[in-house]
Amino acid sequence: MIRRIFSIALMACVCCLAICANGMEEAKLQQPESLEFAIKETGSTLEAYQGIVERFNLANPSIHIEIVTYGKDYESLMKTKMASNDLPDLWTTHGWAVFLYGKYLLPINDLECSALLLDEIKSTETDLQGNIVAFPMDIDISGMICNEKILKTVGVEEPKNLPDFLVTCEKILKAGYTPIHVAGKDASDVAGLVGRLSLSILTTSKTHNFAKNLYDGSFDWKKFDEVGDFILNLAEKGYLNVDYLTADKSGTYKGLAQDKVAFAFQSNQTIAEVKKLNPDSSVKMMGIPGYTTGDYPFLISGERDAVGIWKDSKHKAAAQTFVNFLAIPENVLAIAEAYNLPPSTSNATTSNKDLAVLKEELIGVNVTNHFDREYLPNGMWNTLKVYSSSILSKETIVPEGSVMMEKDYNRLKK
Repeated sequence: MIRRIFSIALMACVCCLAICANGMEEAKLQQPESLEFAIKETGSTLEAYQGIVERFNLANPSIHIEIVTYGKDYESLMKTKMASNDLPDLWTTHGWAVFLYGKYLLPINDLECSALLLDEIKSTETDLQGNIVAFPMDIDISGMICNEKILKTVGVEEPKNLPDFLVTCEKILKAGYTPIHVAGKDASDVAGLVGRLSLSILTTSKTHNFAKNLYDGSFDWKKFDEVGDFILNLAEKGYLNVDYLTADKSGTYKGLAQDKVAFAFQSNQTIAEVKKLNPDSSVKMMGIPGYTTGDYPFLISGERDAVGIWKDSKHKAAAQTFVNFLAIPENVLAIAEAYNLPPSTSNATTSNKDLAVLKEELIGVNVTNHFDREYLPNGMWNTLKVYSSSILSKETIVPEGSVMMEKDYNRLKK
């Protein structure tokens, strides 16, 4: 009798353990697949991403995306994680999708979202092997700002190449206007001027193109002298504002708004600022002139925000589901409009009239990425700022400046 009771108790215990084990296994199976999404963004853009992630998690209960932010240390922490090959499942690439992060990212060519990307941004996310490495949320348009009223008054058209540009600047100067405004108080503005002209002189020409050499490290940096010489020539000819070393961007905005300045090598944000001062201003975005006769103007079309998937993530399928979710129009617009930029996809239609016009102006235009993002190692933006200011102030002669660029290129490319 005692043995029978013991047997029954033992069987009950075994059944209980089996039920508990099954319950634990079932609970484990019900746990959502958890992914880490690292982002650099702050403010309204961070809030927009948080809203997107919240909607995704509700719509996909088997997946849980968790946003992590690294603050000001984002880039340095990402470099450390790349070095140890221990990266988050997803992260925002902040303009460095191909050059900095490309080899760590899973191509998204076969995802539904990639078919929605506009050609004007797709190229900047595509590596030399034809892989789209990240999904951009916006089109960060940049080029030259031009005052159409001044051009019409002087009787000149938008210059197509640099020789024409110099002729145009001379005519504008003789007519009593400032051809180009540079806000040299901020080294970033001068670096932007140099970066744009570097694209024209070194990477976009049909006959004078060193893009491949800049990619593979075989570029002869003596050729960069031409960039420095061109910048100095603009100053020496009087084509820049007289206070180009000390002026700030408010001076650029004011000069364009008051129809005193013809050109500025700046982004779409400048147009918005000028319109605040003069809603009737005729400022617009124009292409950066090509290198020489036969070359064509181009715009810079880099992403402000793109999301990529770690190629070694253990949750690739879930990450791909999330990236496809990003392509829903309301999600694309939430990020793009947070930056006051046109959306990156064909299915997202902005209600902002100025952004809609800007997006239309991009169609069919030659586009390229920012010079530093495409051709220089991460960290060289600071070098470009030092180079640009020191060349314009003549603290550094042109050949020495090219040597400075070469040294940092070789040091940071390793």
